[in-house]
Amino acid sequence: MKSHLSMRHWAFVVIILPTLFISLILGSILIYKRHTELENVLIERGLSLAEPLAMLAGKSIQQQDNEFLSRSLDLAHRRGSPAVNNISVFTADHSLLVSTNEHVDIRETKLSKGKTVSSKSTVERYGDIVFVRTPIWGENLDSSKAFVIKGDDRTLYGYLVLELSRNKVLLQQQSSLLLMISILIIALFVSFAFAQYFIKRLINPIHRINNVIAKIVQGDTKVRSTELYLAELNTLRDGINTLGKKIHLANEQAEHNISEHTQELTQTVELLEIQNVELSIARKDAQTANNVKSQFLANMSHELRTPLNGVLGFTRQLKKTPLNDNQSDFLETIESSAKNLLRIINDILDFSKLDAGKMELESIPFSLRDTVNDVMTLMAPTIFDRGIDVHLGVESSTPDSLRGDPDRIKQVLLNLMGNALKFTHQGFIRLDVQYKGGDEHGHKIKFVVSDTGIGIDKTVIQKLFSVFEQADSSVTRRFGGTGLGLNICKKLIEAMGGNISVKSEKDQGSSFYFDIVVKENNISVAEPIDVADIAGKRILVFDNNDQSLNDINLLLSDFTELQITTCENQANFSKWLKEPFDVVLISRNVSPSTIGLLQQFVSEAKENCENVIAMIGSISPNLKEALIGSGATACVSKPINHKKLIDSLSAPFRTYQQTEQTKSISFNGLKVLAVDDNKSNLKLLTTILTEMSVVADTAYDGLQAVEMAKKYRYDAIFMDVQMPIMDGITACREIRSSSLNEDIPIISVTAHATADEQVTISECGFNDYLAKPIDEQVLRQILIEFSGDAYNVSNNKAAKQDAVLKSGAAPDFAGFHHINWPMALERAAGKRDLAVQMLDMLIKSIPDTVDQINGGLASNSVDDVLTAVHKFHGACCYTGLPKIKSLAEQIEINLKANRQIKNVEPELFELLDEIELLRNESMSWQLS
Repeated sequence: MKSHLSMRHWAFVVIILPTLFISLILGSILIYKRHTELENVLIERGLSLAEPLAMLAGKSIQQQDNEFLSRSLDLAHRRGSPAVNNISVFTADHSLLVSTNEHVDIRETKLSKGKTVSSKSTVERYGDIVFVRTPIWGENLDSSKAFVIKGDDRTLYGYLVLELSRNKVLLQQQSSLLLMISILIIALFVSFAFAQYFIKRLINPIHRINNVIAKIVQGDTKVRSTELYLAELNTLRDGINTLGKKIHLANEQAEHNISEHTQELTQTVELLEIQNVELSIARKDAQTANNVKSQFLANMSHELRTPLNGVLGFTRQLKKTPLNDNQSDFLETIESSAKNLLRIINDILDFSKLDAGKMELESIPFSLRDTVNDVMTLMAPTIFDRGIDVHLGVESSTPDSLRGDPDRIKQVLLNLMGNALKFTHQGFIRLDVQYKGGDEHGHKIKFVVSDTGIGIDKTVIQKLFSVFEQADSSVTRRFGGTGLGLNICKKLIEAMGGNISVKSEKDQGSSFYFDIVVKENNISVAEPIDVADIAGKRILVFDNNDQSLNDINLLLSDFTELQITTCENQANFSKWLKEPFDVVLISRNVSPSTIGLLQQFVSEAKENCENVIAMIGSISPNLKEALIGSGATACVSKPINHKKLIDSLSAPFRTYQQTEQTKSISFNGLKVLAVDDNKSNLKLLTTILTEMSVVADTAYDGLQAVEMAKKYRYDAIFMDVQMPIMDGITACREIRSSSLNEDIPIISVTAHATADEQVTISECGFNDYLAKPIDEQVLRQILIEFSGDAYNVSNNKAAKQDAVLKSGAAPDFAGFHHINWPMALERAAGKRDLAVQMLDMLIKSIPDTVDQINGGLASNSVDDVLTAVHKFHGACCYTGLPKIKSLAEQIEINLKANRQIKNVEPELFELLDEIELLRNESMSWQLS
């Protein structure tokens, strides 16, 4: 423990405290003895006076001479003053006989009635008064006038009370206490003086020695202390002097060494400067070479994509013409080869972007389960063709509504699943999703892709994620591939805040583990699943595969309140069928040659249960139709898709149409202002708002929006950020500062906003952020949040699905590889005509967009290119063109971040190629 007392303080404590302690003890003893002696003297004096007077009183009573007794007592009183206050004589019955002071209250003086007079003198104290009571004895009296108590040989006449005052004694006690305190103060003063002298003799030398040490520390190593001190301090002084001398010699030696090393360092620095110049030149050469490489990749991509797109386009056109079997097979081979070559080019470009740090990750809301289901749906047909099992397990605690880049997650999973499929000939491939907790940075999600393939030798695992590396040199010839996939996955995962690792043994299969950190999205992205119809129903699940059975059981337990019974073999299945069940689910891998056994199970289950669902490891429509013909109520494909499975289980128990279950959303009375310079974007937004019974006014720039905000009162304003004349940020500030809508919510609507832009948007007064393409569910949630409880709001999922179903057949151009027709319908709120109209408006804007981009490239104007790309990106958000939209978004992000056109030239060339291909293809479409 660190002491806060100095040596000076300790000296005072050591010297003064013992003196104080001893003085207090001795003084207390002496005072106590003095006080006791004074008290005893007073009592002895009282007894020596009271007992003779008692004898005198006895004679006077015997002679009945009270006058003589009174004079004798008065004389004794005067002689004993001031110590004697009163002398009283009481008879045996406690009656006053004589008193020398008539003004004294005798009630305290005499004994109380009934109390026996002591045969000896007694002393009693009452505060400052001492009472000495002495019995009066004498011979027997013949007179009966006096009350006496006769004994054997003497008679008690009464008792004498001598009242003594302690005032003088107290005064003497106080005087002795004051004297003792004075002596204590003098002793302390002497001790303090002695301590001061001792401290001066001890501390001052120490201070002088400390000053010498301070000078040595400051560099004056020649200073010495020569004064004489106490013996121990002289020893300390000599030690300090010796230390100073040695430090002085060491410094001289160090200065000599430093001088020599300085010369050597000077020569080394000169060499390093020469090397730095050479390294700088080499670095510039390397940067130049890297730029040349990037430019070469961009040009190569541009030159290769153009003929490849032509090959793919004309192959698809040629497949529409009458062909024989050989010709169709040849075209399939051509298309497959072209797609593989295009995939290799895309891998090379992704690697180049990641290597240059130009890959930007999106941050958009997505459903994790839907993303995983999409991956499994894409991989399932190829896996089933290989005759191996595929399993999916998602941990119950894993959050579903997240915010990140789902496309990149799919890219990683597809690559790992593709590798697993490539090297697995029998057994299974499995994907597990696990939740590893969350913190302020987001949720940590772990993915595990495992297989029972050929495995990887431990000696090559370390280099597995390197560029152009594969597990074995023969793999390239046997299985194909560029060796870039895992390296791209590794860099994408690291960009998402995670790591990737692998565990594998030769011929024992492999397991790839990776985790990512993603933020939670407060608004649910996935459509809700209606499980009310099957709550409490009994279901029998039959699956001969342990993994598949456990996965189904876990999924049904997480999402439903079904009473689940499972079995793994045919004997138990037949046994359980004797009990009543509402649904029987039979899961099994089948092929055309093994479907008979599954049909037998379906028929057996149908005899005991009306609703039988089959789950098969195949996507073949013929197999599904055969099972349904055998009595199955429905047939779904593996791996487990929670929505499809629960929908199939619920379908037999629905008693009314889905469209009749829900009410349409109604925001009657809500009035908003929609602001966007893109007509197609503005039209879609107002269409969706109108369907929700929202009155929507429109404005095409920020200035018009400010003018309308000054004239009309709105419940909310949806405003694009980048607009001509006046941008959205400036318009927001103007509305907040002076308008009729200073306190209403203003929502920014933009295709992309960087982290810095989102901060700026929030600081300038926007209440929330709505990303393009506009998701109807997110828009609905924003209206709910900012409209409060004043409007009748309910789920509109069914109405939206019904609108998509009623939209009619897909148009002929929906098969074009750029177009995602279901997405286009979803963006258009299920309206087929609106989706076609918006696509038509986009295609008509292509010439102007291409001219603006080319003009910006010719003049090297970042702003012109950025404006054109931003506007085109916003239009792509609503037209079901995910690939072109992604390219435009990536270019916009890079231009905002770097403000250099040369950094996005590869992407710009690719975007122009895709736009040109889209425009050429659209010439044969019926859009209007």
